[in-house]
Amino acid sequence: MRRSACETVIWLAMAPAALGYLRETEPDWNISGLKRGAGETYRQMIGRTPDIGSLKENSLRICLAAGMLWLSFYEAAEGAVSEERFGGMVEASMNAPLVKASFTGKAKSAFTLKAQKKRAADAVRANAGPGGAFNWKAAVILGRDADEYTILYRRCGLCALGKQEGLSHLVPYMCAVDTLSFDWMGGRLYRTQTLASGGEECDFYICRKGSRWDRERRGGG
Repeated sequence: MRRSACETVIWLAMAPAALGYLRETEPDWNISGLKRGAGETYRQMIGRTPDIGSLKENSLRICLAAGMLWLSFYEAAEGAVSEERFGGMVEASMNAPLVKASFTGKAKSAFTLKAQKKRAADAVRANAGPGGAFNWKAAVILGRDADEYTILYRRCGLCALGKQEGLSHLVPYMCAVDTLSFDWMGGRLYRTQTLASGGEECDFYICRKGSRWDRERRGGG
């Protein structure tokens, strides 16, 4: 994969928050050195990871870039980051202002039939793109109304990235991004399994917070 504007923006948006979290939790570390090491590892990881298409062709390029960033910090720290710290770093970088704003800005348009149909069409186009195991394979099932829909992921690029880097055990910690992102868009994510944790698929059921479907799931009728 060649580094594009997507990978650059992800680094600029997330790396400061990741470093801030590690600086706070590991005050004795050489944070400047870690930043340099992670930046070089990120560059190398991008180069050895198959391309899955441009951001216009495949919006999940953002997820793959974020995964490369997180694993780059882990690798640059040479095993000094615990799994707990890794999970905290993922969440801290997701809460970076630019990242969070990119999701909250979609809250008004996320739950419409138009948005559902666009997701379905985008998934078909992305599925046909390059990248093999590094490209997600998704099926979008339209909901009974605008307040719900389902996404079934039968292949996950982050799982392939984790395998490539010999860090598959860290991939489940990245799954937290899904719950956060849908929450910020005004939705609720329900799932029973993920590929990262050994499931046959990632079964995403998404509904608008407070909708009849959300109340049903929560046992509220």
